Amino acid sequence: MKNNLGDQNFINNLESYTGKPLTRKEDIEKLIGIIKEKRKEEEFEELIFTSKYICGLMRIVKNAHVVPEVNSFEHIKKDLNENIKKGIEQLRGIISFSGRERKSDFEKTYFSLTTESFNNLHQLFSDLEAVKKYINYLKRLP
Repeated sequence: MKNNLGDQNFINNLESYTGKPLTRKEDIEKLIGIIKEKRKEEEFEELIFTSKYICGLMRIVKNAHVVPEVNSFEHIKKDLNENIKKGIEQLRGIISFSGRERKSDFEKTYFSLTTESFNNLHQLFSDLEAVKKYINYLKRLP
């Protein structure tokens, strides 16, 4: 996978590509550190794919009232719910290779059953979606 995750400027280049700063930059950097150290690029690729899919579904749900093509709203909500669970499990899988303190931080920030943690998780998935889009862009470069 040509993704330049090892490049020290990866995050800066990603933010330049998207034209906006990452909301959860520090945790994205931590995740990249884990996947580089533990050689979990494949798991990370799955996570960023799932994150992109989740964000797409969330946009559909958010705009379902104005998009007449959305016929199966309940099916979309079910798919979104299943993929959020999948994304959380993928994220937990990657975090499991880190230290106890980092695991605890992620549990508190992203996995507790609060509105704030769900918003944090949504922001993280959005940042991971940006990583996926940037990596897709890099793959198309000569």
